[in-house]
Order: sequence, then structure tokens, then C-alpha cells
Amino acid sequence: MVAVEIFIVLSLYIYVLFRMPELRIAGSIVALVLIGGLAFYMVTVPPTPEVELNRITLDEVAFEGVDLVLNPRNATLSGRVINSSADYTLTQVNFDVKLYDCPSEAAPLSDCFTIGEDEGYARLSTPPGQLRSFTATLLFVNMPDIEGVLRWEYAVNALRALETTNR
Repeated sequence: MVAVEIFIVLSLYIYVLFRMPELRIAGSIVALVLIGGLAFYMVTVPPTPEVELNRITLDEVAFEGVDLVLNPRNATLSGRVINSSADYTLTQVNFDVKLYDCPSEAAPLSDCFTIGEDEGYARLSTPPGQLRSFTATLLFVNMPDIEGVLRWEYAVNALRALETTNR
């Protein structure tokens, strides 16, 4: 979508420069300034998001009181996270959550039917050695009615962090 918008703006810009010859010199100067600004931005842009992934290991993060609340249209995973990293501020936690329909509370998950799966994330800012609460919203589409006991599990699949000195 952004590419289409850029194409439309550039087309209109070129059209105006051709239709109004008196603006060609000023238009060319404006174009050069914009190109220079874009080049400066590309050189000074912060690191790519992939660099921020998994700077903190799962061993450096602890979760407390994680709970899942099912609502009619969505579900909310919430709890508290402790950042034990010495160098990085935890900024995002990515989760995989599975819902199971089990015959009983004591049944192993291998005997249960998976009735819902979703990935979600919680954005937060947890400096080193501190604790913060988090909330992630999940959508479980086409989830059937539960005939037995609802059970669930979550797994952390990615952690995003920034250097503490950058914040």
C-alpha cells in the first residue's frame, strides 16, 4: 500500500513539473533535498528489529501469575514478568497459546483435543532487575463448545529487548 501511495505522489510531482516549467528548478531542488534526507535517514536508522530479538534468553526471564481469561470475542493472557538481564530492557514477549478440551482435569494433554491455537504478544518496558505486568490479547477463531474440562498452556517463542543505554 505504501508503494502505491509513493507512486501516486511521485506521478503527481512529475506531472506538475512538466505542466509548469517555471517550477522545474525549484522542484528539482526540493527533490534533491528529499533524496538527501532519505539517504541520511537510511544511514542513521536504528538497528533492524531482528537484532532486537532474543538478546535476552528465557533463563533470564521469569513469569508469575500467568492467567488466561476467555471472553466472548477474544482471550486475554496476563501476568507478571521479571527481567533478570543485566544489560537489556525487555520490550516485547511473544507467546504461543493452546487450548485443550480434556475429559478430566487429571488427563494428560495427549488425551485431550486441541480446540484453539493462537500467537500473541505483549509490549512492555521492563528494565534490568525489575518486574512489570503484561497483557496479551488472543483470538481463537472457530472454537467449538467445550464438552469436558478446559485446559491451556503457553510457550514463549521470542523475546525482544533494547540496550538499556538506548532508552
